[in-house]
Amino acid sequence: MGGADDNTIVLKSGGVATHHARLSIGDRGIVLTILDPQARTHVNTRPVREKAILRLGDIVSLDTVQFVLKPDHDSVIRTSIPAVQSLTPTPPSSTSVGALRINPARVLLRGLSGSQFGKIVSVRGKLVVGRGPDADLVLDEQGLAPRQASIETAGESIYLRGLNGEASGWVNGVMVRDAIVHAGDQLVFGRNRFVVEAPGLRPREESVTESARPEPNITQTMKAINFPERAAPEPVATPTPNRNDIWWLIGAAALIAAGLAALFWVKF
Repeated sequence: MGGADDNTIVLKSGGVATHHARLSIGDRGIVLTILDPQARTHVNTRPVREKAILRLGDIVSLDTVQFVLKPDHDSVIRTSIPAVQSLTPTPPSSTSVGALRINPARVLLRGLSGSQFGKIVSVRGKLVVGRGPDADLVLDEQGLAPRQASIETAGESIYLRGLNGEASGWVNGVMVRDAIVHAGDQLVFGRNRFVVEAPGLRPREESVTESARPEPNITQTMKAINFPERAAPEPVATPTPNRNDIWWLIGAAALIAAGLAALFWVKF
């Protein structure tokens, strides 16, 4: 990305360098590499000098040009969540099948930007986010409702639920009202940005069912080689012992014994 015409993404802006930065996908994830050390680059308002590991939902600024990293399709974020009554925790003594249980201290929000930068917020069953004093997580944002949204944990699932009848926030760069949230997702409320940390819960890429996974795009470099099947070897028949052979063996053993006895007699 840069101002020169040979870039993959050409950005004709005064503050964008000729070859400003490069995006690549590797084993560590999405990597932003700064090609011009003099170029101004920020990720979520934090300056980047050399490299940065990006996650979905990050805002990257190349001088005055900003873009958000998001999934290919907004439908990747599932917005159908259970009703409130089905999230009621089940008492430990209950034996009902399929009941959802609240996990009190498994999900955390880590602040990435805004007034909550660097802070850790625990989600104990249910966390209400909003501008009002009765919210569990109070954010001083004029655009937020007193009770903007709630983050709820139930069993192995995390839910974001809108409480004001409108969009509650952003999940990985996608504006939603309700959504199923996974470990590693990024939630944004106004200027406050959080990453969901849930030790023991699977991240989004591991939570996709096998039927929903796209077929891998594999380049075939050579044709498959079919080797002819080898015929099974014929079983070797075990010969049946003959009675005459047995008597010959007995006679030979007797002669050897007689010879040894004679040799012993002559010697002593």
